[in-house]
Amino acid sequence: MKFTALITALLASSAYAQGPSDPPSLAPSKSSAPSDAPSEVPSLKPSAAPSDEPSLKPSAEPSLLPSLAPSDAPSLKPSAEPSLEPSLKPSASPSDVPSLQPTDVPSLTPSAQPSDAPSDLPSVSPSMAPSVSAAPSSTPSAPPTRPEPQIEIDFTGFCLNFVNSTLPVATYTNFYTFLGDAMETEIINYLNPKLTTPGQRILSLAITEIDGNAVGRRLEERQLADRLTEVKYDLTFEQFCTRGNCDDATQLTQAALDFLITNVATLVNSTAFLEALKNDLVTNHNIDLADLNGMEKTQSGGCTPTFVVNSIFPMMYYPDWAGANKGCIADGKEDEYMRLNPEGYYLFDKLVDCCSRHYSWNYNECA
Repeated sequence: MKFTALITALLASSAYAQGPSDPPSLAPSKSSAPSDAPSEVPSLKPSAAPSDEPSLKPSAEPSLLPSLAPSDAPSLKPSAEPSLEPSLKPSASPSDVPSLQPTDVPSLTPSAQPSDAPSDLPSVSPSMAPSVSAAPSSTPSAPPTRPEPQIEIDFTGFCLNFVNSTLPVATYTNFYTFLGDAMETEIINYLNPKLTTPGQRILSLAITEIDGNAVGRRLEERQLADRLTEVKYDLTFEQFCTRGNCDDATQLTQAALDFLITNVATLVNSTAFLEALKNDLVTNHNIDLADLNGMEKTQSGGCTPTFVVNSIFPMMYYPDWAGANKGCIADGKEDEYMRLNPEGYYLFDKLVDCCSRHYSWNYNECA
């Protein structure tokens, strides 16, 4: 009986060694070294004591697609959220001054650099916000041009004589033709600077006769003498009227005649004119200056010129607001502000245009 009880106690002690106790030990044993054969099935409940050097910024959720090559120089200003539509061609160098108002529709083919030569063809659609000048121009435009009232006076029969002069007609077969050309140029050059009234000028001058022979014929065939006696010429004189309707044409014509008679007389024995005439023959007609020594003196001829008033230019029409105010008139007495405005506001070439613009209510009587 005692032997049987001992065997039973030994069996009970062996069973306890092969499995954990139902009530765990209050003083469990501690291993002095980790196991050489760790468990093939890790614990579902990891250690309650974390690492002594945990991560400073652990991930809230591990990445599903971790980077294969993380950046060596992370951004100093990372975006709050990654782009849902990243750029297909990101900029190599971001702008130092980004646009305050980026375009809603970026160009599909942007230029690499701005153009050095802006377009010669402006936009078909003008700007909705045109620039405004800060101040008016310091150089205003000139008043618009318009036909000025003027008269042309044709004078016929001026003459100039050469005295005690020997001309080189034997040396130069075309000398008289050259002389006529040179006199036409130099008489105009001599007289025009003496004009002092604004709006006056000599339009043209033509030599008509040399020693009674018409210039229209070949003078060389006339076997003219080498001693010249008389040269006749005509000229056309232009004068702008001092009043718009040119009602002072008679006074202007007389003043022009007085001017010409007085100043043509100064051609007589004029050293300046004679030297200019010789210089013209030398420069423009290849006459040797030594061959012109025989041209010594000029004097006035016994000619009495006649004249004809050739043309009077019409005035422009303007509304007669200061007069009867029933239509447009053209008397040259329009106000200054009318002349300073572009043609078609107050001044018109045609009466019907002026009437249509300013007297449509009385058109039949105006036009």
